[in-house]
Amino acid sequence: MAVPDAIDFELKERAMDEAPVGITITDPDRPDNPLIYVNESFERMTGYAAEEALGRNCRFLQGEGTDPDAVAELREGIAAAEPVTVELRNYRRDGEPFWNEVTVAPLRDEDGEVTHFVGFQVDVTRRKEAQLALSAERERLDRLVDRINGLLADVTELLMQGVDRAETERAIVERVAATGAYAAAWIGEPDLARDELVTSSAAGFDGSLDDFTVDLDGESPVARAYARETVVRDDVDEAFALDRATGHLAAVPIVYGDATYGVLAVVGVDADALDDRELVVLESVGKTIATAINAARSRRGLTADDLAELEFAVGDSSLFPVALAEAWDCRLELRGSTVADDGGLRLFVAAVREQMADPEPPAEVEGVESVTRIGGGETVLFELELAPRSVVDRLAERGAELRSLDVESGVAELTVTVPAETGGRVILELLEDRFDDVELLAYREQERRPTTRTAFVEQLEDQLTERQSKALYSAFYSGYYDDPRGASGDELAEAMGVSRQTFHQHLRAAERKLLAAVLG
Repeated sequence: MAVPDAIDFELKERAMDEAPVGITITDPDRPDNPLIYVNESFERMTGYAAEEALGRNCRFLQGEGTDPDAVAELREGIAAAEPVTVELRNYRRDGEPFWNEVTVAPLRDEDGEVTHFVGFQVDVTRRKEAQLALSAERERLDRLVDRINGLLADVTELLMQGVDRAETERAIVERVAATGAYAAAWIGEPDLARDELVTSSAAGFDGSLDDFTVDLDGESPVARAYARETVVRDDVDEAFALDRATGHLAAVPIVYGDATYGVLAVVGVDADALDDRELVVLESVGKTIATAINAARSRRGLTADDLAELEFAVGDSSLFPVALAEAWDCRLELRGSTVADDGGLRLFVAAVREQMADPEPPAEVEGVESVTRIGGGETVLFELELAPRSVVDRLAERGAELRSLDVESGVAELTVTVPAETGGRVILELLEDRFDDVELLAYREQERRPTTRTAFVEQLEDQLTERQSKALYSAFYSGYYDDPRGASGDELAEAMGVSRQTFHQHLRAAERKLLAAVLG
């Protein structure tokens, strides 16, 4: 049955009034294309009653945050009498902004002429703000990646230029402080005598920090970062406070392996400048600086004119020489060391006997992969093949050389030399971190001789095969050349796992190369 026109119109109007989206109708034949109808959803969405909206162009919802390009696109669609959809930042009656997805389409009569425009308006604020937040996050990540790449590249370049450490660190803090997110940067290095961190370089601060120090036993962010070897983010210390910066302080340890060379402190320009991602950037900078410092110190360890000699006493049985001396109930002395072809370290130690049975190698000692007995007599020589990352390995990484070792009554006394610039704190901290009952007995600085035993030995070992090196060291340290012999050729051959004839072939070849190096 046909529906009367009046009822049909009433149903349509009710449907439009109760629709969940805003619906508007405008009359383009009137000046400025005003609104002639708005539904209830439009009123709820905008806060404007129908009588406040009717007779006005819908642009009254626009404001200072409305995108003019989106408005122009909407006008072009209306002018062309074509459907158009845009997202506009509109404003409710109380001034609150919201995102409005506006779709406008022409209504035509039977002749195809445009008589009205119908508009559909949907509040998409949540969706739009989520999109904008995601876009902003992506932009921040892009900027962060660019800053990471730029900062790390610049720091690496500065470190590769090979200038002295003070000049390099000064250039680094200036580069860090020039980064947009950071207001100032400071590098402090440890002072062993004063048990403090002292200023090495600083940039971006209002005044000089030359006399600024940090107590290493304190609870400041810088001290905590140094002691715990982790990045610390906290409120800005008084000494680092800046009028132009309201952010936090990030304290980054400059760490390589077990060595802590200092702390990099950075002040953020605002509260958001030092988020977790920024800390990752700064941690990478700290590690890059530490790697370069370690490499430079290792190189200088071979060429430095001034050396620091440190004597330590360690009463901890987890130190492998102490464990061996306790197992053998004897005094233990270092007789020499060498490096195998595979890069492994080998020490020759003597077990000095009194009234005791022949010492035998223990089944297992931490830090030692194998123990080989070489000869007998009053002093029994053993070759120790050290495990990777042993304490001797860690000392070498810091440019340090183990010069002497004597173990008696459960205490090891060892002498270590390092470049004077390195100082003793790095070595002391390495030992204290790994062992209990560590005491620094003496600290002396001395001038390195122009020609070193180490350099000569390294040149010789470059010419020796591993078997030749082992035969020569075993013979010398076992007393093979003493009168009477401390060990026989048969004993040394057995220790190497070769025949007596093969042992002597290796030994004679090594002796020829040694004489050529001395007399050639």
